[in-house]
Amino acid sequence: MLSRCHGSGCTRPYAQLGNKRSCSNGHCPITGLQDHCRPFPGRRTPVPPRRDVIGTVLSSQESLFLSRHYDFPVAIDQVQFLEELVRIPSVSAFGERGVVRQNYRKAADTVARYAAEAGLEVKVEDLLGGEIPTVLVSLPEKASGKPSVAFVTHYDVVPARAPWLVEGREVDPFEPLVIGGKVYGRGAADDKSAIVATICGLADIGSARELRYNPVVVVTGDEEVGGTGVRALLDKGYRWDRVIIVDSGSEYVSIGASGVIAGWIKVTGRSGHAGYPHQARNAAEELVELLSELKSFKVKRASKLSRLPAPPGSPVSRVWGRFSLTILKLPPSEPEKHNRIPGEAWAGFDMRLLPEESVEEGLRELFEAFSSAIATSRVQAVLEVVAAQRGWYAKNEEFVSEVLAAARQAYRDAGLEGDVGLAGELGGNDGTYFDAKGMDVVAFGTIRSGTNIHSEGEFVYVKDIEMYRYFMRRLLSG
Repeated sequence: MLSRCHGSGCTRPYAQLGNKRSCSNGHCPITGLQDHCRPFPGRRTPVPPRRDVIGTVLSSQESLFLSRHYDFPVAIDQVQFLEELVRIPSVSAFGERGVVRQNYRKAADTVARYAAEAGLEVKVEDLLGGEIPTVLVSLPEKASGKPSVAFVTHYDVVPARAPWLVEGREVDPFEPLVIGGKVYGRGAADDKSAIVATICGLADIGSARELRYNPVVVVTGDEEVGGTGVRALLDKGYRWDRVIIVDSGSEYVSIGASGVIAGWIKVTGRSGHAGYPHQARNAAEELVELLSELKSFKVKRASKLSRLPAPPGSPVSRVWGRFSLTILKLPPSEPEKHNRIPGEAWAGFDMRLLPEESVEEGLRELFEAFSSAIATSRVQAVLEVVAAQRGWYAKNEEFVSEVLAAARQAYRDAGLEGDVGLAGELGGNDGTYFDAKGMDVVAFGTIRSGTNIHSEGEFVYVKDIEMYRYFMRRLLSG
């Protein structure tokens, strides 16, 4: 179907390429300016003038233009792809009877469809009896004799409560909003932007014949509830020479991630009427007393330093140990009433290990501190560990150097300011499982600091998706 170009004074027809249009004069259909269109192998794709849009408030027309038109082949509309994924509430959470998974199949099918329509090779593994469909996307042609590299992403997201307040308006977390060079919505950053960036990145490349790696994109579920998808995939025997965790920050290359020990401190007393405290033993008050004794353990943990540098904005130069109280509650068996003294009270904790620290060492320190606090406070309590995962750190310096060089060049390609450095993650990620199987791991992604992941108003900068596509080109081509 032919129509007329939007360029000023131009009467030539333009052909439609998906939803990207330009006439033979090279006029941009959005701005009407001729110099915004440049030839790209086999196509004419509108490209905006180079400028950094991070933090810039743009008009709706500029936002649409910058969000949808880049110096890439027109294989996949990256914003449309992301919007469609955000609309799928592929939520994972812990319920009373285990993990609750919502809309996993729909999310996986959407990823597979976009990848297949872009001419990529798609394989779906139904893990955990079909509970966690996992999409493996690769190039149709393989580079003979070259090592493999996996870009690991996930489609599950944490729950979100509506409405969000964004730019003065109320929005549904699962109805994406594109404004000011950003896409808002639950999972827009963590981690559906990574899916879009990596699938588009493979589509940009098209062929592996001249690449130094054979790439595969891994899209799985359950990352937000313990990494069951990745672990099940590895249990089936999947292995790659190199692994990049894309569920990560965009401002530095991560060369390690923290381990974690999480659990409950449960204090038992004797319930009673609040008017007769002498006839009861107040579990809530005794819990507070016990936690006060554990303050010294928090200081001790903070004094432990990793050899890995801390991320930008950290209070110290190296990754440090952390111990945080995250939950104070009464158990389900205890009624919550102002005039009732509880007989049991719980505190939830999160203890972060150094990337090179073993779980065994962390547990030993934790139980020693707990035993000391019990002896001093003389309360009746137990410590229950519900999760323990070690961290990881990169061991292949050559691979780290390759990723760092590609990331720095991608910043220049995308017109972003700043210099990408190396740091360890303060949180944990699925790199632990790959590292345990002997694979070389680093992490680099699309999630810039301040994008409200796991919180109200989550968003991703479209520019970071563009940057990651350049990163894949640079890394894979060498």
